[in-house]
Amino acid sequence: MLLVVRFDGAVDIIDVPEFIIANIEDYRKQFLNWLGDENIDHDYWTYENGVKYGLSFRSNAFVEWLNTFPLSNTSDVAKTVETFISEYDRNLSSIFF
Repeated sequence: MLLVVRFDGAVDIIDVPEFIIANIEDYRKQFLNWLGDENIDHDYWTYENGVKYGLSFRSNAFVEWLNTFPLSNTSDVAKTVETFISEYDRNLSSIFF
């Protein structure tokens, strides 16, 4: 099912299994906890003077996390459909980061 991932500005569209959308706020919280955990080295950290300083990510980070964790033991796969769009179906489910 299509899911709108909203940021400040343009949005991305991803395709996820229905059960992810049914529990999207729980998955959003789990993802943000993982993303912000300074003990985890992922590609979305920004650094200043060699120290983790902040985060820079788009929907690809959420898709990677979904496929690596909640979907890892299933045949389902999340994928990015479109990025940086301004026009989309406002009836689709959405989340905001």
